[in-house]
Amino acid sequence: MNLFLKIIGTVFLVSGCVLTYKPNLISKIHLPENPYQMIEVRVKWGFLIGLGILFIFYNQWSDWKLTVCAILFFLTLGIIVARLFGFVLDGFFSKQLLWLTIEIVVLIIFGILYRYADN
Repeated sequence: MNLFLKIIGTVFLVSGCVLTYKPNLISKIHLPENPYQMIEVRVKWGFLIGLGILFIFYNQWSDWKLTVCAILFFLTLGIIVARLFGFVLDGFFSKQLLWLTIEIVVLIIFGILYRYADN
């Protein structure tokens, strides 16, 4: 079961990265001309990246509190990775930096919750 989850996680991670790079690969949606909006389109695929990282690295599925905290942590991490992809591909914007800062603070909070969830 663990190997199966790692394979599924790798598929999710790779497909999330590919779809973050080229968001209109699956559906032929019109991509916005505004680079700020383009980063927001890329961020949506961060959930797939986060699920992939979760399935690859997480293996304590029996405790539900740890699992919920891990899901929140890894989904937020995936969103941060997708936003950083957007910074590299579309440019740097101060409002996007504000969103990135908020997401990093939330990631730290979820990490602390994960650390103390087993108590």
